[in-house]
This record gives sequence, C-alpha cells and structure tokens, in this order.
Amino acid sequence: MRVPARGYAVLLAGMLSNFSVGILYTWSNIRDALEGYAEWAVYQLTIPFSIGGLTFALLLIIAGMLQDRHGPRPVMIIGILMVGGGTILSGLATRTPTLFYVTFGVVVGAGLAFVYACPRPAAMKWFDPSRKGMINGLVVTGFGLGALWLAPTQIFMLHTLGYSLERTLVTLGCLILAIGLPCAAVIIDPPEGYVPPKPRRGVAKSVHPTARHAPSVALRTTLRTPQAWMLLAIYALFCSAGAMVIGSVGSILSTQTQAGFNGMYGPALIAILPLAVPVLSITNAIGRTAGGIGSDYLGRRFTYFVMHVVLLINMFLLQFWTAPTLILMGALVAAACYGAALAVTPSIVADFFGLKAYGANYGFVFYGWGISLLLGPQIGSSMLAATGSYIGAYYAAMALLLVSLLLVFLLRQPRFAPEHLIDGTPNANSPHQTAESEFDRFSLGREPE
Repeated sequence: MRVPARGYAVLLAGMLSNFSVGILYTWSNIRDALEGYAEWAVYQLTIPFSIGGLTFALLLIIAGMLQDRHGPRPVMIIGILMVGGGTILSGLATRTPTLFYVTFGVVVGAGLAFVYACPRPAAMKWFDPSRKGMINGLVVTGFGLGALWLAPTQIFMLHTLGYSLERTLVTLGCLILAIGLPCAAVIIDPPEGYVPPKPRRGVAKSVHPTARHAPSVALRTTLRTPQAWMLLAIYALFCSAGAMVIGSVGSILSTQTQAGFNGMYGPALIAILPLAVPVLSITNAIGRTAGGIGSDYLGRRFTYFVMHVVLLINMFLLQFWTAPTLILMGALVAAACYGAALAVTPSIVADFFGLKAYGANYGFVFYGWGISLLLGPQIGSSMLAATGSYIGAYYAAMALLLVSLLLVFLLRQPRFAPEHLIDGTPNANSPHQTAESEFDRFSLGREPE
C-alpha cells in the first residue's frame, strides 16, 4: 500500500497554509516602522508581538478542540480569514496603539491558533506513526518560513516601492487571504476506518516507541499526568532563549557590535541587518525539519538533550562576540534550536497521548510556547534597560535551560489503564497490556493469537 495522493495534498496544503500566515515572525520589521510614529512609546513596541503570541497560545487549545470535533477545514478557513483580516485592520490602526494591540495582537493571534491547530493532526493521520516527527517538522517548517516571503515583501514595499506601513499591511493581508484560503479548503481528515500504510524501508521494522501507534486519551486524562506539565515547562523554558534572540535580533546586532555603525564593523552591520530576519527564518525552518526527522530516528528525549546542550553552549559564547557575522551565527544557532523544539514537542505529545484528542492535548502543552514569548523578550528588554547590554540576559537564559534540561532527564512515557483510552486501542505501554498487543499484531499484518 501507498499513502493516497490526497494524504500528500493535505501535507503540502498544510505547509503552504502555515507559510501564508507567518506574519508574527516579521514583527522586527513592523516594529522598526512603528518606531518612527510619534504615537508609539518605546515600551509599547513589543506589546503587540507579545499579545499576539500569548493569544495564539491561549486559544490553540480551543482551536484544537474544535478541530477534534468538527474537522480541520472549517476551523482553518476561519483562521485564515482572521489572520488576513486582522492584518488588513492593523493597517488601518497604526496611529492608535491600543487598537493595534487588538487587531494585530488579538485578531491575528487568534487566527494563527485556528490555522496552526489543524494541518499537523490531519497530516499525521494519513501517514504511518513512525513518520510523526517528519510530518510535524515539515508542516511547522511552513510556519517558520512565512517570514521568508513576508519580511522581504515588507521591506520591498516600504523601502523600494515607498509604501506606507498602512498600505503595506493592507496589501499583505490580501496576499495572506489569497494564498491561505485555497490551501485551507484542501485540509481534511482521512475517511473513517483508514489505516496508514507501513513504510517500505528500515524504519518500518523499528520497535522504537516513536514508531508505534499511540493510543489516545482525553484532555482531562492528560492533565492528570506529570508529563503534560513537564512538557509545558520544557517548552516555556527552552523556547524563551530562542524567543529572546529572534524577537530582538536587530537590537542585539546593533547593541553588541563593537562601536556600532561608526566602528570598523559598521559596513558589515549595515549589510547584515536587512538580511537578519529572513536568514533566521530559513534557519528556524531547517531546525524544524531536522529536529522532527531526527527525533523519529534518535528518539525525542535524546534529541531534546542535544538541543539543550547546543543552545547552552551557544548562549554562553554569544556574550564574547562583537563582530556582526559572529553575532548572527549565534542567532542562527538559537533559531535552529528554537525551530527544532517546535517539531519535537508536538511529536512527543502524539507519542504520549495519541491523535484522537491531539488538538486539545497539544493546545495545553503549547501554553508553554506562549509563556516563552512573554518571558524571553522581557528578559532581554529588562537586562538591556538595566545594563545597556544583553550579557545578563544570556546568563538568565542559561539558567532556564539548565532547569529545562533537568526536566528532560526526568521525562518518561506515561502509562494508562485501558479504561482511560478513548479510541478503543489497547495501550502497549500500559501495565495491563502485553508487550505486543493484538492491535500491534494486526497492524503488522499478523493474525492475533
């Protein structure tokens, strides 16, 4: 058997729909434009980004529940309309910060939740469980790459065409609708009774937990497990470091480069600044794909461990770099690790808690990501205001990473009694089941004993 063409269409449409709505990751460009508006105080320039991320995270659980109940297509269409419409409305509210908080922070943030909740669970249902990391990595790569077209388009409109920020945002909103709505119409779950075909090559023979079917439990059961809260905490602590760097990369480059624009690195700094956001977007996307695929083969916990060690070393070294090229390299490493977390974490949620209530279960864990958008940028801004540099922020981020690494060491597969399952599938990890359940034998093409 092969995966039907519709399964690949769902995967591709999921990537493109996420690709169309990545405007949150272009906040650095929008912030730079708003900085010249008299109506905006300096402290207000990070608020829409933080509200957008928090709204995104808070509403993902609701969007996930709706997706679980009504299917992905209607939820995604609503989400695309909110992201595109919210961007258009933001273009009409640039002179009123409070209204901009609502249009960009709340409306766009809510739309992102509705779009983000749907493609991954839909696509995972079309493919074998051994491909969970790959599917998650590819779909969220589309979200990370959104800034790759949105950021250069913003710069082109603002600086080459001479568009105002208002006209730029309205145009981008229309483009988001034009790309996202056709993709949303393609996203559907497989028909009732569909069984994903096994891969033909070596991974199909794997007995690694990431390659097994994961029986599903409801959100109320998930919330009773320490693993769900540990995953939320790991998400919050680990992603704070990446969010701090991604959200302030322009400021870090300008502040930390020796002598700034007037020094020997001035020309390099001027050349690098416009490229920082799109280059970080590419690296972020590569990290998502690599993290997802790597975790399928290496295991989620080991991949988590590698990510933590790499990011810890990188955050320590960042304080010593004063050349813009080296600073950018450090930012790229942070973006790659941050991206990997956004592929590995949803995959481990599917490993632990199954797919039937995946939208709600991952929506809860995703609160950790929303917390990171508040924690990381706030650490950076506070340390910069207090000391005039980001060195203190790097050490604070390292402390958070050490706590997160400890939680990774403590993380273990949860066990559920049969009465807690909601999809009628025996749990191979439950103490009430044998090592190879009847479902496993059936999936492998063998008759139950």
